[in-house]
Amino acid sequence: MKKLIGFFLLCIFAINVNAQEIVYDDLIFESDSITKVYKPKSKNYAFIRSKRGTEGVGKTSTGDSIINLPITDIILVFTENEAGALAKRETANRERWENLIKTYPQFFQDNTNLITMCQCSMSGDAEAFKQAQGFYIYYAGKEEPKAPEPVVAPPVKEEKSAKAEKPKKEKEEKVKEEKVKEEKAPKEEKAAKAEKPKKEKEVKEEVAAEPKKSKKEEEVPVVKAPLQKREGYATPKKSKDVKACRPPCYESGGEEIYDFFKENLPLNKKQKKAVKDLSTIVRLQLNFDGTIKKIFVQGGDPDINKLIEETIKNNMNTWYPAVKGGVTIKSEVRLTLKYDNSTKALRPSEINYLPKPAPKCTCVPDSQLFDN
Repeated sequence: MKKLIGFFLLCIFAINVNAQEIVYDDLIFESDSITKVYKPKSKNYAFIRSKRGTEGVGKTSTGDSIINLPITDIILVFTENEAGALAKRETANRERWENLIKTYPQFFQDNTNLITMCQCSMSGDAEAFKQAQGFYIYYAGKEEPKAPEPVVAPPVKEEKSAKAEKPKKEKEEKVKEEKVKEEKAPKEEKAAKAEKPKKEKEVKEEVAAEPKKSKKEEEVPVVKAPLQKREGYATPKKSKDVKACRPPCYESGGEEIYDFFKENLPLNKKQKKAVKDLSTIVRLQLNFDGTIKKIFVQGGDPDINKLIEETIKNNMNTWYPAVKGGVTIKSEVRLTLKYDNSTKALRPSEINYLPKPAPKCTCVPDSQLFDN
């Protein structure tokens, strides 16, 4: 009987461990780079040396002491100061992250931001860069007590004689000001009447003098006014079905994402020529409520990149968030935009999601997943 109970307990433990398993491919990373040696952004952090291979990172007493604390950010700092380092980046960083997951899976919490920070410089101090490489694990700390506000001494009371004289002086000054206004009023009215017809004539002459714009000058893309976006929510939504899933969806998950770029991102002739042979990568990091947290645009034309970013920021509606295990989660959408001759506009030719949804996960409305 004891063996049977022990077997069941072991099965339950194995199920719990499997449910909490952290998988690298399911994580969402932000990317950044600097040309100087990385410096910690606050005092509340633990430093753990990163490591390649598959053996995990080395444990530290500081790392062990913060396992049960809320982890706000994990920043992997690495160096690229040689030609060809970029080609090895993805493989190298994957090994580093997977080693941290292997040793400290407790650090990877629901609201933890994961950032890869490149010390990218061909001429920097190689030894200083090497010393700064590793994981910076930032945790929530206690707020320091605020300093007491300085006590302001009460104003010194004026003498009674000064108080008595003040009202008299104020009355005298008001009487003088009223007399001056009465004298100036008729003169100002006459001057204003004389100037009014002159100004009207000048305005008419300026309007008549303006040359008409040519067709080329008028051909400027018109971007729509900022959209009144759908509101998000404060906490993740939970479905009654713990197995419910969904990829992040824009509107109904149909043609709306293609229509968005066609309707909101008109291009002039010069811009159409610039993007005809280009592919632009757009990465959207979404919060658990579908609001857009960050936008990354990478393409061959900086002006087009900026235009795409501003268009998404101002006009793209809130997404319906990804759902995994019956709960809305953070996710990332990656779009490859290419010029489409048939629509004369940029169009997503490829759309990928992180974490990668299972084949059975499809776009369904909130009404099918949640009570409200």
